[in-house]
Amino acid sequence: MPFFIRPCNLEMDTTAYIQYLIKHQADLNLPYSFAAKLSFFSSPISMGRAVLMFEDEPYGIVGAAGFVYGTGANDYEDRNICHVEVAFIQEEYRSTPLFMLMLNGLLAEMKAGNPGVSRVQFWIPAYQEQLEKLCARFAAWPCSVKSTGVSGDQHLSFYSFSFAKLEEYCSRFHFANT
Repeated sequence: MPFFIRPCNLEMDTTAYIQYLIKHQADLNLPYSFAAKLSFFSSPISMGRAVLMFEDEPYGIVGAAGFVYGTGANDYEDRNICHVEVAFIQEEYRSTPLFMLMLNGLLAEMKAGNPGVSRVQFWIPAYQEQLEKLCARFAAWPCSVKSTGVSGDQHLSFYSFSFAKLEEYCSRFHFANT
């Protein structure tokens, strides 16, 4: 089953991206109201970039991700930082090869939109042990940051690390049948 990543450059892709995330919004485990989730889903369309992951046979969307250039704290002027707003792969498709395919697709889009990108950052729910375990390896890198915070009654973990280091890490993975 070959899989591929497609940037949301066309209106039909943008529509499919938003519809897909709305359909799967309960599975995203985002600790926010639907209106806040919709804001996270749509901000990459206007202030960054988004990608879709497709399965070739049968043809269909199995994942989506999006990021914005810059941070709200700096009025999105710090475009060397990419903040991942959403990243999702349907549970039955989650695997290291598809995670790396999605991550490589995101990195390619980050660099295509701004070759000067230097940092990648995101928040995740702190109670999701699998995600915390996955992100712990990135947090161990030099110049990486991990901190915790609270949004409402939800505990969150914040991660920030070097774009170049993440790109270097991803370049080591090559999977034949993704």
